[in-house]
Amino acid sequence: MKLNRINILLITLLVLGCSSKEDAKPNLAPIVKLEAELVSTNPFTFEFSADALDQEFDPLTYTWDFGNGTTKTGAAIEMATFEAGNTYTVSISVTDGNSSPVKAQVNINTNFDLVTVDPSTKFQKMEGFGGFGGQTEYWRAGPFTSDRFVKDLVEDLGITIIRDDVPTNFEIVNDNDDPFDTDLSKFNINEKIDGHHEPFAGRIPHLKALKEAGVEKFIASVWSPAPWMKWNNSIDNGTENNSAPAYTRTPDETTNQLKEENYEEFAESMVAYCKIFKREIGVDLYALSVQNEPRFSQFYQSCVYDGEALKDLIITVGKRFKKEELTTKLFAPEDVGYFDGVKSMTLPMLNDPETREYVDIIATHGYAFDGITAGSVDATTWETMYGWGAAYGKPHWMTETSGYENSLNGANDLAKAMYTALKYGQVSAWVFWSLSTQNLDAYSLMNAAGEKSKRYYVSKQFYKYIRPNAYRVASSSTDDILTLAFENEGVSTVVLINVSEEGKAVQLRGGANNYRLIRTGEKSDAEEIAGIGKEEIFIVPAKGVVTLYTGN
Repeated sequence: MKLNRINILLITLLVLGCSSKEDAKPNLAPIVKLEAELVSTNPFTFEFSADALDQEFDPLTYTWDFGNGTTKTGAAIEMATFEAGNTYTVSISVTDGNSSPVKAQVNINTNFDLVTVDPSTKFQKMEGFGGFGGQTEYWRAGPFTSDRFVKDLVEDLGITIIRDDVPTNFEIVNDNDDPFDTDLSKFNINEKIDGHHEPFAGRIPHLKALKEAGVEKFIASVWSPAPWMKWNNSIDNGTENNSAPAYTRTPDETTNQLKEENYEEFAESMVAYCKIFKREIGVDLYALSVQNEPRFSQFYQSCVYDGEALKDLIITVGKRFKKEELTTKLFAPEDVGYFDGVKSMTLPMLNDPETREYVDIIATHGYAFDGITAGSVDATTWETMYGWGAAYGKPHWMTETSGYENSLNGANDLAKAMYTALKYGQVSAWVFWSLSTQNLDAYSLMNAAGEKSKRYYVSKQFYKYIRPNAYRVASSSTDDILTLAFENEGVSTVVLINVSEEGKAVQLRGGANNYRLIRTGEKSDAEEIAGIGKEEIFIVPAKGVVTLYTGN
């Protein structure tokens, strides 16, 4: 269709009209936001970023006043250095040449946080750090291991403890009617049973590979006795719900409890597991828990006890281990939840002299405790739980935790939880829930394909550089920087956690002459940078972790 002359004229007038309206609008000033980031400390150097937008897209001019006597016309991003121990107001003036300049400013300071270390004051001796499971979950089809996965765990992450579960299909039928006549050939390590996780044979390649790679401590927890040992003849509670019922002395066929008449059969099964573990893996099982989270009746593998029932079972198993001359330690109660619940499971076995003979380690789960200050409820809880066992020379372990989101904030929360448990709970072993799952989630450090979370790298800041037999030593710091220090036959480790939203300059006093420096932050994942000398100031990134280490 052709346009006639009248239509063309109308369109021309419309365009000219719109153009004149646009020309009539006043010029809009730029919108400016100014941010500062501390990038180095010797001298103090900041990067300043002016996020400026001109609404007409005019070119902008940036005039800086750094507050230290230096002014310049420059770019949107500039670097400047400052003397230590002062505060400064840095301002920028931005103009598009058609409106009044817009100003923005930011305050910075070149003060530093002081951290002190006192190696002469010692606390707990570390057993190590670790986690549970294989490359994928044992309730999936695998794979459960690979060369890459084992190298990630041992050479990169630095694990020294592996936690596994005693498969519920291990004694799927009673080996015989005499719990003191153990026929190892009757215990199931190969057959897959519907409703049960991977049998022991499917785990052997992974456990052996870890042992050959240098892992020396393997621990195991029972999630449920074999079904035939229990009142409900099931490995779980038979429902789709979780609960924490009171232990009952009048059980029936729905009760998710171990029959008392089967305590000796259960002890025999644990003896068989330890012996077969040694036969297949080539190393003694280091420690065993007779029940994971014993107050909870779950839709997954579980079994309920109270403090008295757990005490009686530990005596039965402990006596049998002693008779069989097994070196495997017993850790308990592996309880989780509110303080009184943990207390109700722990004190009965510690208050009884016979049970104390067989309980080697007090183990708790770390889901409910993440306070970071000495006066917090959680810090007090950790101190109290440590004190229960310490009164009898029993070390304290944290044997399961997870649920931290895969972000810098989630990783920082995990680091704070580790700090609280290590400092106030004086835990000598820290064991995360899943090392790896098929899909990366809040319950694992990495996924089966090898993708690593921020929590993996924060964990590495502890796992790789706090080695077994290191003693935690005294250290102190400001509120924003949480500090843990360790000494291990001349090798020093200092872990610093920044809980604030900005990078912090830190000076360490009382430590070694020189350190390697490894950091995890928004832009770094357990990255080693240039080391620092004695009392040299360095940066702990916002919500990040820095590890100082004198080892190779």
